[in-house]
Amino acid sequence: MKFIALKTNVKKIVLTAIGLIGGGYAIYKGINKEPSKYSLEWIKGLSDDQWATECEIVQNQFRNPELDTAFRENCHRILDLFDKVKSARDWAGKTPQGPAYHREHGFGLYKPD
Repeated sequence: MKFIALKTNVKKIVLTAIGLIGGGYAIYKGINKEPSKYSLEWIKGLSDDQWATECEIVQNQFRNPELDTAFRENCHRILDLFDKVKSARDWAGKTPQGPAYHREHGFGLYKPD
């Protein structure tokens, strides 16, 4: 009877150790994972020169009529991410504001003089 109980305890210990090792490895791989290319995190990590180069590559693919429509739609989504990152860099936390004066047809209808 003691041998069966001991065998069961050893199984539990071994399975627990395997589970902990597997879980630790999965966490390690998740932490050290680099962002995939053209993801928002990847675009945020680019310098301004790299940003311009990569954005131009995606723009050229988006403008190419010979490419598949679904691929070009994906390029448009990526260009939106590029614009989002560029806007965040340019504004640097400030709130975007329009002109502070009222024109004859309303605030939203701005015509430069």
